[in-house]
Order: sequence, then structure tokens, then C-alpha cells
Amino acid sequence: MSDLASSPPGGADWWARPRVVLPVVAALIVIVGLLTPQVNGGRTGDARLSSHHAGALGARLLYETAGRLGWHAVQRDDDPLPTNGRGTVVHALLAPPLAPTPEEAHAYLEAVRAGDGLLFVLDRRNPLSDSLGVSHSSGGGTLAVVPADTAGCPGGLEIIPPLWPDGQVHLWALRWSRGAPPARTTFAVTSPDLSRQRAPSEEAASGFSLGRGRVVVVADPDLLRNDVIRRCAWGADVVAVRMLEWLRAGGEAPRTTLVFDEYHQGFGETPTLLGTAQAFLVEHPFGRMLLQIVLAALVLLLAVGPRALPPVDVLRVERRDPLEQIDALAHAYEQVRATRTLAARLVRGLRSRVERGWSDARARPAEQFLADAAARAPALAPDVDLVRRALDGPISERELPALGEALRRIEHTLTTSPTA
Repeated sequence: MSDLASSPPGGADWWARPRVVLPVVAALIVIVGLLTPQVNGGRTGDARLSSHHAGALGARLLYETAGRLGWHAVQRDDDPLPTNGRGTVVHALLAPPLAPTPEEAHAYLEAVRAGDGLLFVLDRRNPLSDSLGVSHSSGGGTLAVVPADTAGCPGGLEIIPPLWPDGQVHLWALRWSRGAPPARTTFAVTSPDLSRQRAPSEEAASGFSLGRGRVVVVADPDLLRNDVIRRCAWGADVVAVRMLEWLRAGGEAPRTTLVFDEYHQGFGETPTLLGTAQAFLVEHPFGRMLLQIVLAALVLLLAVGPRALPPVDVLRVERRDPLEQIDALAHAYEQVRATRTLAARLVRGLRSRVERGWSDARARPAEQFLADAAARAPALAPDVDLVRRALDGPISERELPALGEALRRIEHTLTTSPTA
């Protein structure tokens, strides 16, 4: 037993040692990195042709190039309507994902007719392209590079792969639905691709006059993307600057302000679900009716729903009607022959009419009142005696009319006789 306890541990866990595990993990990392497929980085990212985006598909390079060439470049994020520059502004609407409304398209055209310029890049059909009568083709070709535009470009291998595998710029061509403007300037043309050997060259970007202003229409947004302009061998940078310079000229004064419409790129206040629902429920008649129905249903639900504190029932005591009570008391008095109570009530009513006000006389006993009445008018002695007898004890039913006549005579005598 002592020999077994003193023997060294065996080497069964050799694979868990760091000098074995770490090289294996490093080799796995290298193999995974080499075998994992990678997508082409040229067409990834946000596809909006926005001057805010510096990625491969954005238009930040056009914005910064214009600023370095002396333009006053502005980004309009919050206002959907262009500001009429009166011949001093060039508006850049670059393939807007949010199509301008007919009112906004009208504002653009009115600004151009007043002397402004417009750089309009086509993508999907919208009211502005319909107003200009222009669209792009379903196919296209490759950008025809002018040798003079690429003279002096440095050679060498590009580290970043191009947007197209063949290393050429593929663009759509312009289509004029109402006929091309007779006097126009062409800035870029496309050469037919290999599948259309006999097809003629087509326009990819052209400019024409509209009113006192100028318009440049670009068929394909790829012409002005960052990864196209940055490659000197394609000459797209020269084409872009040539279009801007043509838009700057031709007016009463140079158009020196370049406004990029970023609202229709999605940087402005866009409609939300909550805002749309609120506008419908408040502004639309049918929406207001639905809102009232919902509120009424909520009020009904609160009324019939369970409460934390149940309501307390108000204790109501049912009382007789005064006239009904008088009739009931009369029948009760008649049944018990309460002539003394009747006489006392009649005397109290008599005294309230004779002794007006809250004088000390009203505090006297009824016997003293009757004695004073007999003293003032001795002829009332029989009537006073009848009243005293009715107050002291019961009288017959035949004497009740006589009691009423006696009280009437006492009242008449005391209210008409002169006061002593």
C-alpha cells in the first residue's frame, strides 16, 4: 500500500496541457478564418445616394468635392420643399428613396423656371420624373471613358475591389417619354455591352434649359457613388464636376450654393404609425366618430366594472305627503274622539292670528288669553266658557260646530274692536 501511494501520477491527461491546447486552438482559428466565405464589400451598406454617407454607395465625396471647389454646400434635412434661390442655388435631388409629392415637384420646377439649377438623379419613377418626361432604361451599357478625362491618373493595383467584377462602370441610359429636348448637353454616354454589339451609344447624363434655369438628369445613381467617383481611371469625378460647372453657369449670376435634398433620403421627419393614427382620429370625420365610440365604451366599462370601494346606498326615509298626513290625522282624531287636542290646536291657531309677532303675550297660558278676551268683550263670555270646557274635557260631536263658531266670533271681536 505504501508503494502505491508514493508512485507518481500517470500521463493520461497530456492533451489538456497548455503547450498542446494553445497551438491547436490557434490552428483552428486560422483555418476558420481562411475557409469562411466573405461577401464583396463593394455593394454592402446603406444604398441611399446621400451626402451624409461616406460608405461605398453614398455621395459624401460629391458633397466634399463641391465644397473644396468653392461651392457653398448645404444639406437640407428637415424641409421637404426647396427654397427658391432666385437664380443663385443648385438643388441636388439624388435618387430619393422617398418620392417627392406633386406639390414638392411643382416647387422644384418653379424654382428652376425662376433661375435655379437642378441636379436630378433617377431611380424609381416619381412625380418629378413624370413632369420632366424622363426615365431610365431597363438595360444599359458601360460608361464610355473619355481618355482626356483620365489623363494623369496614377496606375497601380487597387486594394479595394470595384463595384463590378469586370472593372467597368455599368449604367442605365436615359429615356425621354415626350421626346428629348432639342438643345441639350450630354455629359456621359454608355457603350453597348457585349450582348448588344450593334446597339448605339446612349445618354447616361444630359442637361437642358428650363425657363431661366438649367436641369441635369442622370440616369443611374451609380455614376455619383463614392466608390465610382474615387476611381480616377473611370473619369466619373470629371463628369460630376463638369455637370456642376454647367449648372453654375448660364444665369444672370453664378449659382454658387449647392443644396442637397436629404429630406427625401429619409433624414427628415417621416410619418410614424402613432402620428398617422393621431391625425386620423383627430382630423378625419370617420376617425373622430371612432374615437367617440371608443371613449363612450371606456366610460361604460368604468361604470359597470368592479370597483375597489363599492358604492354606499343612501338611506332614504319615505315620508307622507302633507295633505295625506292631515287627512290621516283627522281620521285618527275622529276615531279616538280627541276633542281636547282639536280644541287646543284651534286655540293655538287663533292666538297666532290675534297675537301677532313674538310678544310676551304669546307666552301666556291659554286660560289667561281667554280671560283677557272675556274682559275686553263681555259679550264673548258664553263663547269663552265653551272653549274652556272643550280644553278641559271631551265634548260631543254636536258641539264641535258650535266650538268653531265660538272661535270665529272671538277672533272677529279681538281683531276689529279698538285696543283699550
